[in-house]
Amino acid sequence: MKPLTGKRGVLMENKAFGILSTVMPLITALLSGCGGASQTIIKTPPPALAITSTAPPSGTVGTSYAGNGFPLTASGGKGPYNWSWTAGTTGSSGVFGLPPGLALSNATISGTPTQANTYNILVTLTDSQSPAAQKSIAYAITIAPPTPPAPSINTIPSPNVGAINLPYSFVFTTTGGLSPFTWSETGALPPGLALATDGTLAGTPTALGSFPITVMVSDSLGLTATPQNFTIVVAAHGFKATGSMSVPRGDHIATLLQDGRVLVAGGVSFATTGVTYRSTAELYDPTAGTFSRTGGMKNARHCHTATLLPNGQVLVAGGYDGSTFLAAAEIFDPVSGTFASTGAMTSPRCFHTATLLPTGRVLIAGGSDGNAVLTTAELFDPATGTFTRTGSMGSARSFHTATLTSGKVLLTGGSDVSGSPNANPTATAELYDPVSGHFSSTSDMATARAAHVATLLTNGKVLVTGGTTLPTAEIFDPASGSFTTVGSMADPRSNHTATLLSNGMVLVAGGGVGTRLSSAELFDPATGTFSLTGSMTRARIGHTATLLKDGTVLMVGTLGRFPVGAGSSAELYQ
Repeated sequence: MKPLTGKRGVLMENKAFGILSTVMPLITALLSGCGGASQTIIKTPPPALAITSTAPPSGTVGTSYAGNGFPLTASGGKGPYNWSWTAGTTGSSGVFGLPPGLALSNATISGTPTQANTYNILVTLTDSQSPAAQKSIAYAITIAPPTPPAPSINTIPSPNVGAINLPYSFVFTTTGGLSPFTWSETGALPPGLALATDGTLAGTPTALGSFPITVMVSDSLGLTATPQNFTIVVAAHGFKATGSMSVPRGDHIATLLQDGRVLVAGGVSFATTGVTYRSTAELYDPTAGTFSRTGGMKNARHCHTATLLPNGQVLVAGGYDGSTFLAAAEIFDPVSGTFASTGAMTSPRCFHTATLLPTGRVLIAGGSDGNAVLTTAELFDPATGTFTRTGSMGSARSFHTATLTSGKVLLTGGSDVSGSPNANPTATAELYDPVSGHFSSTSDMATARAAHVATLLTNGKVLVTGGTTLPTAEIFDPASGSFTTVGSMADPRSNHTATLLSNGMVLVAGGGVGTRLSSAELFDPATGTFSLTGSMTRARIGHTATLLKDGTVLMVGTLGRFPVGAGSSAELYQ
């Protein structure tokens, strides 16, 4: 050791440590007045620099990381410390870098992670010596996906109403939770039905009645939902699937022919590739329960009308082909299975009405020509194949109804906004007199409606149901010229069907407000009330319902793309 001398003492360098990490300075001070004694002061080097924090904990997307963050700790060296990070260079899986949403600041890894993965980082510690000492360590931080909330059993839609001795199926669903789910129930299910662990309630019920059950579900994390109570209703009548059409259709027409077959023509269908307006037609054979193609129309059409003429032929008028509102009309001949053009209407029309008069002529009223909703009306004469103007309505109407009662035609409700049944619906009504060719006002309905349905009852009165967002119903009495409210439906319905059955009751099915409905209900004119009946096998809106000669009702098609196959499906109420 080489001494360095000075006036006040001796400074010695320890070359084993280097100039800055030495026994430095080794100072020997001679203190006067102390008998020549000396005092040696030795400054030792700092301990080795080390990272002492444990491995960072895992985190969860959307949750503040490690509470208030994960602190990094160190020992040795000379403070203050500086912490930094770079993308890791090791790790068998995951990505390299700090998790998105996290940051390293003030010796703490903190923040709220936004993406799940395993992240590999290299953390470096630098102290304040000169030259500085450094230590690095590789960390892997795992960020898990967000923890889902506990499952919650959806109570809408409620289980379908079943029908005795007809196949039944309903799938319970949840919001939240992590699949797969395990379902169970307590209570007395209808005989013939069973609930599978995947939530499917299925079978063929063999007893009528109402059956209360409690449904439970747990998810793959063991989280359980609050049990929900349901009532499974089995009715005396319901729906059964029949043959399907060759293509999906909604806003089409369906007409019962004199030989008992049903003509289905036109309509629109939706797919991921776009919208298809159809000119095709097909015939349903009730005996075989199948559809077969027949000759196509001259024009693709939806929002058109079809009217069975006294000679057994069918008049198809108006509509929209995807680019043009149509005035064109054509006649279907069941014998040849072909369509032939006939005279054109005086105005293009879509969402108009067509009503067969006692004279054999057809009243066409209202609708939209693409620019405006119309007040005009015209008559088709099958003898000449031509249309001629008749008196105009007092109000512009589309999405309205027209019903022949007591020799006159009752027109109710509708909208005066083109293409929009929910915009500015009206409560007004008027009567068309085929003798005078004029319209006259009658009492207003209790409620404004559009896209509703009017059904002639066996007593000559007219039942008006739903429309816009309404569950309500009312009855028009031709004798008094007034409307009276009756019981309401179980569900609000628009663009639904209401069919007079052979027993005098009215079957109301499908439609909906925002969501397509599979439910159906029966109106009893004797009590003025509705009661649930078996649900359809498919939810339907913009479909058709046709009473067949054997008393069953054929339901065909629906608007909308999902589920696949719904638009071409058909079923029978029996």
